[in-house]
Amino acid sequence: MRRATGHASYTPYIAGHTPWHAALGATYTHATAPMRRLADRYVLEAALALSQGKQPPSDADQFARLCKAMDTADAREGAVERAVLDLAEAVMLQGREGEIFPATVTERDDRGARIQLNDLPILARVDAHRTATGNAIQVRLTEADTKRRTLRFERVN
Repeated sequence: MRRATGHASYTPYIAGHTPWHAALGATYTHATAPMRRLADRYVLEAALALSQGKQPPSDADQFARLCKAMDTADAREGAVERAVLDLAEAVMLQGREGEIFPATVTERDDRGARIQLNDLPILARVDAHRTATGNAIQVRLTEADTKRRTLRFERVN
């Protein structure tokens, strides 16, 4: 399983617009995982046609609609991945309510702290407002609900 935050998006070809990748400092476009996604099939067909000096088989409007469809699919994929990870985390800690775990604060906001348990691959939230990113804290597991795919922790130090 993986946890990733992707910042890429699907964008159609726009005449007169040069795609730019800030980190590379150069023009940049790509299609990934050939034949894995619907968008890649369109891109490969267009690339094949262009490499043969032909017009791509799809028009710009189709590519624009495809981009929106793929963004929607990516959002669904992210939601499913998050649900699977949430379930795996709840299963790992099921029956361990009351245990205390060392954790590291990875992020703070007005809802408290996001933590990473030090000894298990688990990310969670805890009501911990007087702490900073990078701080080591101790948390007690108060709930591991596999039906709702949720974990609840309380800070103990």
